[in-house]
Amino acid sequence: MNSRTNINPASLRIWQENLNKSATAQHCILSGPFTAKEWDVIVIQEPVIDDLGNTKATPDWNVIYPSHKYTHQSRTRVVTLVHKCINTNNWRQIPFPSTDVVIVQITGIYGHVTIFNIYDDSKIHNVIPLLTTFLSRELPTV
Repeated sequence: MNSRTNINPASLRIWQENLNKSATAQHCILSGPFTAKEWDVIVIQEPVIDDLGNTKATPDWNVIYPSHKYTHQSRTRVVTLVHKCINTNNWRQIPFPSTDVVIVQITGIYGHVTIFNIYDDSKIHNVIPLLTTFLSRELPTV
């Protein structure tokens, strides 16, 4: 059962945080008294990842991993959570050739919103050139 009421469909509420792999911080974000009521999308960098390569989330959320999670060996460093109150027909993941980026596009009466969840490893510097190439193309819409 969805506990959300009085949702203003004209707004999209987004929370972003780097958790530095802290299980306590992730638990607080997901289980806090206002999280599922206050936010539509949560973008996380450095989430807690278990031995199977998965993260934790409550049933309120659709967990979106990088589109190449299963074809690359690198550890997941970003996940995006889309609240289940957002109709799955109104959002989609856009594929990106890095396990350090999740792109989600959401459509509503506010228009098309494209959310880039990026982990930029300051030692490797491989995400920014990929993003530059990607953004030089026109993004398809939902």
